[in-house]
Amino acid sequence: MIIQPRRGLLEIWGATVRCSLREGGWVNPGCDGSGSISDAEQLICLLYPAFKVKGLGFSEPDATERDVHEALAPLGGWETAPTALAEIIGRYLDTYSAQDGRPVFPAGGCLRPLERGAEPSPEQARLETVEAFSMAVTFSLSALAFVKSFAAHVRGARLTASLRETEAALDRRLTHAMRGLLASFCVDVFPADSAKGETLVRTLTQKRQPPGVLLDQLAGELGPVRAGLRGLPLPASVAPRLADEALLFQCGWSWGPVRADDDQPPNVADPVPSLYFTVTAMDGIVDLFSRQTLLRGLLSPEQHGLAHELQRRWELAQGYWTSLARFGGARWPLQDMPWRTAESEESEYATLQVASVVVHNLMRRHDLDDVAPVDDLTPLADVLVELAARGGITRRPSARGRTAELHVPGELLALPGSERGGPALGRLVSDYAPMLLKRVLQVAGLTPDLRQRDRLLSVADELADHLWGRRLNRGPAADLWDVPGAAYGRPDPQPAKPSWYLTERVMEVLVVAATMVGRTPARSPLLSETAGELLREAEHLFAQELMSRPVEPGSPDPLFVRVDAALNRARDVIDSRPGVAAALAAEVLRELDGLALARNRASRGG
Repeated sequence: MIIQPRRGLLEIWGATVRCSLREGGWVNPGCDGSGSISDAEQLICLLYPAFKVKGLGFSEPDATERDVHEALAPLGGWETAPTALAEIIGRYLDTYSAQDGRPVFPAGGCLRPLERGAEPSPEQARLETVEAFSMAVTFSLSALAFVKSFAAHVRGARLTASLRETEAALDRRLTHAMRGLLASFCVDVFPADSAKGETLVRTLTQKRQPPGVLLDQLAGELGPVRAGLRGLPLPASVAPRLADEALLFQCGWSWGPVRADDDQPPNVADPVPSLYFTVTAMDGIVDLFSRQTLLRGLLSPEQHGLAHELQRRWELAQGYWTSLARFGGARWPLQDMPWRTAESEESEYATLQVASVVVHNLMRRHDLDDVAPVDDLTPLADVLVELAARGGITRRPSARGRTAELHVPGELLALPGSERGGPALGRLVSDYAPMLLKRVLQVAGLTPDLRQRDRLLSVADELADHLWGRRLNRGPAADLWDVPGAAYGRPDPQPAKPSWYLTERVMEVLVVAATMVGRTPARSPLLSETAGELLREAEHLFAQELMSRPVEPGSPDPLFVRVDAALNRARDVIDSRPGVAAALAAEVLRELDGLALARNRASRGG
């Protein structure tokens, strides 16, 4: 299938509004129940596309496109729909605020006991996670952009005051979410001969070499990251050990706050980075310094400072995991699948998480340098293509393997430290397919190699077919997700409730696809060279034609005016649109050849 992001996003909007509105108002009909994360995912499905994609905004009633209005019609008319959505946002903020007004981020039903039959304690139901903070960042920025824009187009004093209160509450929520992310970053230091150290060395070993040589090389490559981490305010128990270069380390985000302060609950996570929560944190942090956030001035001075601190940690974590993924030379450890975590667990999901960090790193470099080296992208593209095969999407799933389990039920990630308040908890993650499609599209958008781009887009089509085959096809939630068994011919019953967890991630895929469509097409060196040669020949033949004709008084020949305009246009766009320049030059060559042919026939008397 060809991904059509606008159509897909509008279908999600229509289905979201349709199934969420009841006689009593806005509800969360999702399969995970109501909670700060699930409720935010539900609203982000509406707010984030309008925040990121040009032409999908609905905060200015007069400027709302007809198809956008039709998708949101159940919320009200073109004037009342924005007001209704602002009220829904306000109720969400009231629901997830303490009595003193402080925002809270309980994970609630997203966490489940590792032991069957156990029940989370009331204290554990209030645990706050990196996923809740990251989702709150995305929600708050999207909602702030909507509320600020809508407030500029309303006149009623009562509505204006309500919007200002909502804006202030969103600002508070964003600040607390950013602080939560800062409190969840951690550094874990361990000896090379520990279980973690041996697993890391085994993961990085791609050729026979003494462990001492590998450790020396690793210390050299991670030196800048270690130095950067030492510049952070680290716990007293970590800082001196990090200074010892004989020890290994890892950095990133744990599942929740690893330190308690006045604004955080007393229960804290073990200070051990998690790949899933590290990538989750990165996906939220990147929105803080996106073009939309900066241009709209969504951050306060305090938030700019917090964003700077988060960006430092974001870049250090990128540098660490990217160095591991690419360690040692021509063949990346990432290509030796599956990836083994420091806890000695291995899975395709972990491989995808590390690949996601590498994609973040490449996109950052592309934003800074406007180029992503092909040598960096080829191994990564190979990994993503292989992950699609191992996920049973581009290759027949193994009957004996765990292929289908990547999608359903997914992987249950332990949350070390959660057992201090009750039974040990875990987070069930099952977003393998949408995350893989998102990374494939992002890498395809970076590569200047058209063959590689076509290869990735072909895989993206198969991933999209897989995902679209998992949509609900009946009931109020039709066109939302998820029926994972449908992709593997399982006779699972059609669920009546949508999964906001997966629907929100598919929405992110469509936003990435829309962003790709909005960018300048990838430049092909061969096409640029061909366009340049065609243009040079066309300009030269046009100059010869002008020289061969006597100058006539009066208005210039319309044909020559048209040719001159085409050549000027081709010269203007040759760098950004070489294909268009080549087509214009070819048309000029055809016109000039027609003149030459007519002249030759006339000279022969034919």
